[in-house]
Amino acid sequence: MKRQGLGITVLFLIVACGTGPEQGDQAALLPRCASDDAPLELAGDVTAAQERSYLLLPFLVPPGVGRIEVGYAWSAREPSDDPLMQTVFDLGLWDTAGPFDAAGFRGWSGSRQGLIERGQEPVFVAAGEAERGYLPGPIEPGRWHVELGIAAVTPGGAAYRVTVSCLGPADMNALQPVAPDPVPSDHVARDEPGWYHGDFHLHGHHSHPEAADWNTLVAEARAAGLDFAMLTEYVTSRHWDTLGAVQRAHPGFLLWPGREVITYYGHATVFGETPGVIEYRHGFEGISMADIQAASKKAGALFGIAHPTIFPGERFRRFCRGCEYELDEVTDFDQVDTIEVLTGPILVDSTALGLPGPPQPMENPFVATAIDYWEDKLRRGHRITAVSGSDAKGVETGQERELRGYGSSVTAVYAEALSRPALRAAIEAGRAYVRTRGVAGSPELEMWAVTEEGDRHTFGASIRADQARLEVTVRGAMGQTLELIRNGERVATEAIDADAYDFVEFIGRSDDEGPLGTFWRVQTRDAVTLTSIGNPVFLSGPQP
Repeated sequence: MKRQGLGITVLFLIVACGTGPEQGDQAALLPRCASDDAPLELAGDVTAAQERSYLLLPFLVPPGVGRIEVGYAWSAREPSDDPLMQTVFDLGLWDTAGPFDAAGFRGWSGSRQGLIERGQEPVFVAAGEAERGYLPGPIEPGRWHVELGIAAVTPGGAAYRVTVSCLGPADMNALQPVAPDPVPSDHVARDEPGWYHGDFHLHGHHSHPEAADWNTLVAEARAAGLDFAMLTEYVTSRHWDTLGAVQRAHPGFLLWPGREVITYYGHATVFGETPGVIEYRHGFEGISMADIQAASKKAGALFGIAHPTIFPGERFRRFCRGCEYELDEVTDFDQVDTIEVLTGPILVDSTALGLPGPPQPMENPFVATAIDYWEDKLRRGHRITAVSGSDAKGVETGQERELRGYGSSVTAVYAEALSRPALRAAIEAGRAYVRTRGVAGSPELEMWAVTEEGDRHTFGASIRADQARLEVTVRGAMGQTLELIRNGERVATEAIDADAYDFVEFIGRSDDEGPLGTFWRVQTRDAVTLTSIGNPVFLSGPQP
C-alpha cells in the first residue's frame, strides 16, 4: 500500500535520543506521527565524517495506531561514478522500550528494503505481522525511533529522507500476535555418530526481499547434500521463534538458528538464539563487539568470525561495508569458536576481479588471506575451528546456485549425533574439515595421528607427545595434490595418484611452535583451487 501526502517535514542534523514516557514540553518537541493519510517526514544531512555511525530519529506514536510503515531514501551531494565509492544508509526500527534495550528492537533491513524512491514499499510492523526482518508485536503509544545506519558516505556528504505513516486500527489488529514456536535446541535429527555436512553462513527469508520460504531453503540445502544449516540472518531475531513447524516438517535435517552481527568494522556469526542480545552497532554510544561477544557466549551461543580478510582496506570500505574484520583489539579470541576460511565461492572469474585478458577461473583471492589469519590465531595460542560458509541469499538459480548457493562449500563435522549439543562438542573440539566445492565436488579426508602407545587422534586433537605417526587417506582426489602444513608452513607436497590415496608421515614438535604446541594439518588442491582444508592436530609434549 502506497501513501502520498505533503507530509510533515522535520530537519535533523544531530538527533538526541532517549527513552521513557513523554510528558509536557518534552512530548511537544517530538515530531508526531498522526493517524491519517499524511506521513511524517524526517529529513536531514550528514557529512563524510559521520560515516560508520548511526542516527536515531525519534517520533511520537499516538494511542490507537495499529500499524507503522517506514520508508526512506538518500542522495549523495557529490555522486561518484566509481562503483567502489558508494553512499549507503541502513534502516532499523525501535519501539517504546528504547533503542538500547533488546526488548525495543523491532527490526533491521540494511539497505535492501523500504527504498521508496526505488519503487519499494515501506517496511511495516503491526501486532500480528511485519515486514521481513522486522518483528510483529503491539504498537504501543510513545516514543519510537527510526535508526539510520550511515554505512558509507562519499566525501561531499549526503541527504536523507524518512517517511513514517501511523495507520489506524480499523483492521490492523485483526491479526493477533502469534505464539512463539522455536526450534527445540535438543532436537536430534539422527541419533548415530558420523560425518555431518553443514553450511556455517547462509541467509534466508529475512535477509533478502526475494528469498524463498523456509521449506524451499531446506529442500535446496538437502539437494546440496547438507545435513544441517546455520541460519545466520542479518542482525534480526525474527526467525528464532518461528521455525518450529519447519523443523517438525523436516525432522531429519537440523536447523540451527543464529544471526550475522553486521557492524561497520567487521561481521560475526552467532550460532544459537540469544534472547536479550540483539546488538550490532559497534562504536556507537559505547557499544563494543567485546560486549556483543561476551553476551552472546553467556547466552549459550557459539561465536564465529565471518570473512575476516574479504575486501580489505580503504579502497573497498564503501563497497563491502564492514566486511573486513577490523576488531581484533576488542575480540577475545579464547572465546571465538570458528573462523571462516572460505566465504562464498571457491572459484571466481578473473574478469570479475578486474584482471585483464579473457575470463579465467581462479581461486577466490580471500581464501589464502583468511587461512593466514586463522593460522596466526592458532600460533598465538587460540584454539579456533576453521569452517566455511556459502553466504548464499537464497535467490541463486541454475549454475549460480551450484557455484555459490547453499552448500556450495561445506564443513564436514564428525559428531556423535546430528543434534545441536553433539555438533557443538565436535565444533569446539575441531573435529572438522572444509570441502570447498561442496559434498559432491570435493575430496573426503581422513586424518589420524597415532602415538607410540597406539592411541589414535583425529582433527582438532591436542596430543601429549613429542611425535606421532600421521596417517591420511584422501578419497576422490585423483590427480590432485596433498599438502602437509606445519605451523602454517607447507613442508611436504604429494601427488595423489589413486582414488583412495594413503599418506603416512612421522611428525614432531618444532622450535617455532606456539602456546598450543606444534600444529599439523593437511589440505588438497587441484590445478586451480584448494579442494579441502583440514583442521590441525597439536603436538604439545608429554604430560609433565
